[in-house]
Amino acid sequence: MKTLSETKKALGHEGRRIDIFKIDCEGCEWDTYDTWFDEDNDIGQILVETHYAPMPNAKDFFYKLHDHGYVIFSKEPNYYMDGRGVEYAFLKLSTSFFQNETTYNKLAASQK
Repeated sequence: MKTLSETKKALGHEGRRIDIFKIDCEGCEWDTYDTWFDEDNDIGQILVETHYAPMPNAKDFFYKLHDHGYVIFSKEPNYYMDGRGVEYAFLKLSTSFFQNETTYNKLAASQK
């Protein structure tokens, strides 16, 4: 398995914006999502099928996407997996879109 940055390098796409990033890796999303936000990755939309949603990884996954300015614009259950898979589509907005530029990291820090 390669990281997103490794894949971009292999394809000669370093320093380029990714308009749409689609990933369906049968569970690896919970272990790899942190690498999607490396400084050299500029992604407009993320399309991902999630599998089984293990806690706390699932909560951290959605918080991280939000903190990077992504909002859900589509959600569809995968009934072939008995509803245990869900396809999400995220769109990146400026964090100024969020009320008071609220992110989960800022909220957690303020509650300590």
